[in-house]
Amino acid sequence: MKNLRVFVLFILPLILPACVSIGKFEEMQSHRDALQISVDSLKNVVGSMQSRMENLTTDNAALKNQNADYQKEVADLQHQTDTLKDRIRTLENDLTIANQNYDQSKAKNSAEIKKLLTNLEALQKDVATREQKLKDYEEALAVRDSTLAAIQRDLIGREQRVGDLEKRLAARDSALNALKSKLNDALFGFTNSGLSITIVNGRVYVSLSNQLLFSTGKTDIDKHGKDALLGLARVLNTQEDLSILVEGHTDKQPVSNLGAIKDNWDLSVMRATEVVRYLAIEGKVEPKRITASGRSEYFPIDPANSSEAKAKNRRTEIILIPKLSELFEILEK
Repeated sequence: MKNLRVFVLFILPLILPACVSIGKFEEMQSHRDALQISVDSLKNVVGSMQSRMENLTTDNAALKNQNADYQKEVADLQHQTDTLKDRIRTLENDLTIANQNYDQSKAKNSAEIKKLLTNLEALQKDVATREQKLKDYEEALAVRDSTLAAIQRDLIGREQRVGDLEKRLAARDSALNALKSKLNDALFGFTNSGLSITIVNGRVYVSLSNQLLFSTGKTDIDKHGKDALLGLARVLNTQEDLSILVEGHTDKQPVSNLGAIKDNWDLSVMRATEVVRYLAIEGKVEPKRITASGRSEYFPIDPANSSEAKAKNRRTEIILIPKLSELFEILEK
């Protein structure tokens, strides 16, 4: 609008009355030409400005559209922001509840932890006690193992000694059987006269009835009995490792009218002494090997009161005993 006002101001002089001079007219024409040029220039400017305006209008429409898009995006972002705010409020509420629950759980767990710690302390004490007991048991077991090892060594030694003892006992039994065989051979002729030979508990028993050795109520040895004793002595003199025990036995019949013999004790001892004397003097058996003893009526073979039982009980037993010093030494070890 300002440019149009300038254009009018310059046009008005042209329409005024032609009352001016040639010089002035030329000046005015020159001025008009200049103004024309200005008008043309202004028209160009106006056209350019109109084109620019149209462009701006187009840009403004595009900006409006873009602004609408931005407004929509802003609305969407606002909606998302509101949603996020709601979510944050929800999360804050959940966090508050969680903190409350945590505080409650913490208090509860503190009590439980305290209880667990108390239990743990008790368990640790129990474990310590058990470990001490285990240590004591291990020490006792070590002592027991040591003792057991010593016992096992001693047992091995004992087994060896038992084996040695069994071998020696077997050798003794073999020797006793051999001795019995020799005695049977030497005294074979007297077996029908009341002589018997047995092995009992590692001893050889040579039993001679009174029918073979003595007359009733007498202590003198009959000739037949002396022959039997001499045969026995010959075998004994070849067995120097034997001890000899001579036992006299009677029946229950009381002694009467026998002079110095008062009772069956006297009779059994005197008969045993007579046999020992005969073996030592006539049989040449070493006296140190022989022992005399009387058993009277108190070790009968047959406890019956018949004549046959009494005849069995009236006897003299010569007990041959192996020397057991070596066996006793093994047992003592």
